[in-house]
Amino acid sequence: MQRKEMRAPVVFTLIRNVTIALLSFISFPFASQALGTAAMGVYNWANTFVYYFLIISRLGIPLIAIRECAKVKDDKEKLSEKVQSFFVLQLITTALSFILLATMMFIGKDTPLFKGDTWQLIFLLSLNFLIGVFSFEWVYIALDKVFYMSVRSLATTILGTLLIIIFVQNDHDLFVYAFINLIATFVTVTMNLLLLRREGVKLSFKRQVDLRHLTKSLLFVFGITFLITAYNQNDSLLLGYLDDSFRTSGAYSVGIRGIEIVITIITSLSGIFVIRTTEALKNDDMPSFHRVISYSTNITFFIGVPAVLFMIGLSPEIVGFIVKDSPYWDEAAINNAILAVVLLSSLMLTYSIHDGIYQQVLVPLKKEKVYFFTMLFVLIFNIAASVLLALFVFKDNPLLAVALVTLLSEFVVLIILFITAREYVIRHVFSLNNLKIIVSASVSLGLVLLIKHFLPPMAYLATVGLSIVIGGIIYVTMLFLLKEDLVYAQVKGVKNG
Repeated sequence: MQRKEMRAPVVFTLIRNVTIALLSFISFPFASQALGTAAMGVYNWANTFVYYFLIISRLGIPLIAIRECAKVKDDKEKLSEKVQSFFVLQLITTALSFILLATMMFIGKDTPLFKGDTWQLIFLLSLNFLIGVFSFEWVYIALDKVFYMSVRSLATTILGTLLIIIFVQNDHDLFVYAFINLIATFVTVTMNLLLLRREGVKLSFKRQVDLRHLTKSLLFVFGITFLITAYNQNDSLLLGYLDDSFRTSGAYSVGIRGIEIVITIITSLSGIFVIRTTEALKNDDMPSFHRVISYSTNITFFIGVPAVLFMIGLSPEIVGFIVKDSPYWDEAAINNAILAVVLLSSLMLTYSIHDGIYQQVLVPLKKEKVYFFTMLFVLIFNIAASVLLALFVFKDNPLLAVALVTLLSEFVVLIILFITAREYVIRHVFSLNNLKIIVSASVSLGLVLLIKHFLPPMAYLATVGLSIVIGGIIYVTMLFLLKEDLVYAQVKGVKNG
């Protein structure tokens, strides 16, 4: 498995996800400035709360459905049977999940479980996964309809961005902001349903649904998915309970936004690599396996290292751009957002590495149980340590407590996975090539910070933009001079036609 064979899907996926991420990031500053730290915090907390029930409603079905539908995608009758079976199952799990959520809202709406009127916002956001069950997104992934999904995602993102800019003007428009995100889901569902029959999928309720042979797989995938979700989302949920004003949660959501975008861009490539590592292991082709892991790790460091360094170095300008001139953001909230960026930026690299080890190494090796128990242990540690530090050590700033524990938890996960998969990943992570990337990114940032002093202090967007352009040129030039694998091979390939 040579790198050039993987280059086209990697580049296409990167272009798609970077474009969507940039479009999404355009709307976020408008929403943050208009809603303010408290309203943004309420939305972030409510959305996190609902996300847990979304995971329960899915029960790991999409991942298994993609695998099973991909096996029979050329047989339209068998494909229709698979699609209908998984659809009926997801209808049942979604209904049960919504009933559980509705029961909790009915019983607990006047209790500390739902602060203020957040239960109304939670109910509105919960419509997302009720409508989403009809999207059949997993069908299009199984059929490899990458171009269609890319165009549709770009269209819905542009529509959502325009609606936010037009209709979200102040903190009274919180429900409008939530409803706009619901519109994007509705558009996706409508387009997918209209095109489903064109893909040869025909639903008939006369067919018998039988998924008993997949029960064990579904429950295990659900367990891992729920643990990953809880691990990724518990910081936002905890901050909502630790700070009644939701201002801390709002500052945290702004600080973590750019970090989440970069993580999504890098980890989205795992789908490309996991197919190839699985195939290599199936054929007992360890040289190909290691070439795939090497290429994957190379890309993770190539994107992740400069992202971490530049995010930390430009954190005041990034946060300043997002919340500039907003009357709802005071100095304390802005400083908290900057603190979140500084403390959590390293997750762009560490989380991407750990996700790659799980998906590209442990899953093909059928060692998912290692990851399951690792995440269970770290989740318990994360929640307990966050609460203890927030209540007894950093009483005046729970964000600092949660961010520090999140950072520590991520390093614990990474150390355990390094030990578990050391013979497969250590040589690719701790390599001379990655050292070249670290040195080049550090030198690039150092020069950019010197140049930054000559730029106007309040020109946030111009400073960030110029820093990225200038820093990127210096970074890539240094990588070429040091003969770093990814850049040097690409430049030589272009020269050779």
